[in-house]
Amino acid sequence: MEIYPKIVVVVGPTASGKSDLALRLAQEFDGELICSDSMQVYRQMDIGTAKPTPDVQKIVPHHQLDLIDPDESYSAGKYARDASSIIEKVAARKRLPILVGGTGLYYRTLMYGISKIPSIPEKHRKKVTGWHSEHGTYYCWKELQKLDPEGAVRLHPNDTARILRSLEVVLSTGTTLAEFQQDKPFAEAKYSFHAVALEWERDVLYERINKRTLIMLDSGWITEVEKLLTRYSPQLKPLQAIGYREVIQHLQDKLEWGEMVEEIQKRTRQYAKRQMTWFRKENNIGWHKSDDIDEIFDKIKVYLEK
Repeated sequence: MEIYPKIVVVVGPTASGKSDLALRLAQEFDGELICSDSMQVYRQMDIGTAKPTPDVQKIVPHHQLDLIDPDESYSAGKYARDASSIIEKVAARKRLPILVGGTGLYYRTLMYGISKIPSIPEKHRKKVTGWHSEHGTYYCWKELQKLDPEGAVRLHPNDTARILRSLEVVLSTGTTLAEFQQDKPFAEAKYSFHAVALEWERDVLYERINKRTLIMLDSGWITEVEKLLTRYSPQLKPLQAIGYREVIQHLQDKLEWGEMVEEIQKRTRQYAKRQMTWFRKENNIGWHKSDDIDEIFDKIKVYLEK
């Protein structure tokens, strides 16, 4: 297999300090950042996605941000194609491509390709659609629990799109969506890469998540959501994402302020746990304590000089 330009990868759970580390690496090694976050591709969704601020984006070039509106779709396959093109252009400028983000499927698809899920027979699609029309999303989630318990645990009971997709796949193939996603079509990574992740004690990481939630709310997250709701339906998939759904429920008087905060923090902690599980299963990711910055820099320097 042809080996493409060297890249550095910074992954790991939310609130672990990926963005700050990647920014420092870009400054040190003359790099450009290629964001790998399935929520930061949406325009107008800035605070709730922890998107780098305009001032931060001026420090070093950032790519793969603000690509689409919230009512548009963007796939892992499209991300891999776009990111590959950017990597080639960054390398051609004699700069270091640095991939940074926490969306595991984006990372895996870029590095190893994406498994081809067979087309869903119409009878299975109609069956799942019928369940949803007659009984609703929660019923479908309970059915997914029976067929794919692990997959159901990873999804919120209101995540209609992912629940229905997971049901279609497992009903028509007998294989779970996660099993397809775990499969790596390429035995070797497309790129030569050095990957790092910052590791925290779980209680410390969770406290960082709790504090960051409050900071995001203080920074105008409510106003951001109010503006989005003047243009988009609250039922859109991006607006059902962690935090956005709870802010909307607060604006609809369905959640008190304290309940909203607690629910956002809880769902974010659950997401961080899933991210850690995902990236622990990936090969060749070096996990470092948050104060191991000098070691991280030294290892990357050695890697780039090989």
